[in-house]
Amino acid sequence: METLLHSLLDADWPNLVIEATDATHVTIKSDPAVDRKWGSGTSITFSQIRVSNEPRPALDFIDIDIEENPDNIDNYLSYIETAKSRVVDGAAFLGSLQQRLDMQTSFNSTLMDNIESGVSRLVDTDMEEASARLSAIQTQQQLAVQALQIANSSSETIMQLFNS
Repeated sequence: METLLHSLLDADWPNLVIEATDATHVTIKSDPAVDRKWGSGTSITFSQIRVSNEPRPALDFIDIDIEENPDNIDNYLSYIETAKSRVVDGAAFLGSLQQRLDMQTSFNSTLMDNIESGVSRLVDTDMEEASARLSAIQTQQQLAVQALQIANSSSETIMQLFNS
């Protein structure tokens, strides 16, 4: 199953880590070393995987010989139809598996975009707050400078206020 998933997914997602953890589990996870935004906790685990081709046919493609066994044409055709049906069923299963992986990838991408947007809004809010604080401090400084200018220009008047 690990080899099969590699053959299906490596072309589109070469940085996925696909590994068989034991005989019945295959894990697909992102590689945080490639992109920290992928998240080291992101993974998909398949368990209790059973691959079966039972019942096994008595024939094999190599055994088909129409010249030597013209009477077995119906058996050969039945065998080929069964084999074709199994291949189609397997491809449908793998297609649905790839569809689920695509949906998960799309969900993760949307989630990351939403998180980045939220962080951006928080940073913008912090910047607005810092800008308002800076404006208030600048206004206080301007008022202090003006008060000093007034005090310096009319020092006699201020002295009269203190003497009274």
